This record gives sequence, structure tokens and C-alpha cells, in this order.
Amino acid sequence: MMTKKRINKAIKHLNLEIVGNGDFYFYFCDLTTTYQIGNSVLVAYLNHQTLDQWVKDATEARNSNIIEGVLQ
Repeated sequence: MMTKKRINKAIKHLNLEIVGNGDFYFYFCDLTTTYQIGNSVLVAYLNHQTLDQWVKDATEARNSNIIEGVLQ
């Protein structure tokens, strides 16, 4: 079963957490600033992606934040 707790544990090393309540999208927030990082992930339910896909999306969100030069 996919849960926010499981995903957040897997992406903690990126200093991110997943946010959303299942309104067909979720997004990542920086643990320090609480700002949204990267684009929203457009899925209805957490289990519509594997844990590896969530980690990949979180990594891409973090990397896009670095590439844009936004220090949040």
C-alpha cells in the first residue's frame, strides 16, 4: 500500500515531503521553507505510481529547483 508516510521516508534525503489530499494531484514541499518545489504530480491516488516513480519525480523536482537557480 502506498502512503504519504512511505513516500516521505523515501524522499527525506532530498529535504522534500509530498503534499496533497487526493484531489487528482500532489506536490513536493521543501522541508525547510515549506515552499512548493517543482511541478505537481497529476495522479488521483498515491498508488497510481510506484515508490520508485515517486522518488524519481521528487528528484526531478529538486533538480529543477537547482537548475532554475531558486534557493528555497
